[in-house]
Amino acid sequence: MRTVDVCIVGGGLLGTATAMFAARRGLRVLLLEAGDLASGASGAAFGGVSVGIYSFSSARVPDTYVALSKASLALYTELQDELGPPMDFTRPGSLDPFYSEKDLQSRKDRVEGLRACGVDCRLLDRKQVQDIEPAVSDLVVGATYCPVDGHITPPAVTWAWAAAAKRAGAEICTRTPVLSILRKGNRVVGVRTANEEISADWVVNVAGVGAEALLGTTGIDMPISYSRGQMFVTDRVPRFLNTYIHNIKQTVSGTVVLGATRESGVRDTGISIAGIREILGWARRLLPALERARIVRCWAGVRMVPPDGYPIIGKVEGLDNLVQAVMHRGVTLGPIVGKLLVELMIEGKTSIDISPYNVSRFGHTGVAELGAAQETFYAGS
Repeated sequence: MRTVDVCIVGGGLLGTATAMFAARRGLRVLLLEAGDLASGASGAAFGGVSVGIYSFSSARVPDTYVALSKASLALYTELQDELGPPMDFTRPGSLDPFYSEKDLQSRKDRVEGLRACGVDCRLLDRKQVQDIEPAVSDLVVGATYCPVDGHITPPAVTWAWAAAAKRAGAEICTRTPVLSILRKGNRVVGVRTANEEISADWVVNVAGVGAEALLGTTGIDMPISYSRGQMFVTDRVPRFLNTYIHNIKQTVSGTVVLGATRESGVRDTGISIAGIREILGWARRLLPALERARIVRCWAGVRMVPPDGYPIIGKVEGLDNLVQAVMHRGVTLGPIVGKLLVELMIEGKTSIDISPYNVSRFGHTGVAELGAAQETFYAGS
């Protein structure tokens, strides 16, 4: 039986970030991925890295959540400096538009909350928005603007972190599904694949859409729902975007990535005409220049959505030596959550408070303390 210090299940952004930070701390790390790296939600993600854009209906975002986002953005910058072009991290700033005066107060509240946490976030009127983005239509009443935000190409970053993890000594095995978590009493002792049992001091469940089923092999349920997101990319068009606008970004090559739908309860990754029409409808109202763009590729991914909209991070009550992370903003939070999971395993505590995001909150008072975020989708209307 193979023995490792840490066995990570899941080869997306969260898994490779955890592997990189754990290996750099001197741990013997094995990462197991059922498919290929970034073959799940990470490979299908839009790629926004933001402390200023949140798909939550609540005006105020908890300070602990903002702290995670800020720390993660700082890590992206640090890793970009270290790893270079493979990181594919650019920071043009973000605009999150709104289309009605009735949204003004909630946006003011959000900006005030973010600024109180030290985030450079501003509320712009229509003229100020169009000064930054002349292509934006007059339907936009205003926007929140966060000049420090950026975006990545998630598969490229996943591969860059995997390479960094390997250089630090981690072993990565793709096309190796994990069938179950092994436990003895209340202690997790490893995992079982189709070919072997692997002994591990710690197991990290970051298996994406497979995380619920994997935790279920221990006899513990995870409160998760699912949401499909369809996206597409256009052909190359002359550069017309200076920032990234909520769900729209223009790449270095000139293509435009748009998305994503939020189809609650849908777990397949199929593409629908209705979904593409939905995206095109609001995107062209927001940016009339997109009328001339042609779609060249469509895809879909499945998000994991906890009941209150906020992530599940940390240990599992009643099971020793198991940590997990489930979220639908894994692109923004990926590096900091990976780093914090390693801190939790090695030191028993984290440098940023993650206690509000433990799965145990769904049986206690944590939901009320966080507030029900309930993700929303700005559809340009």
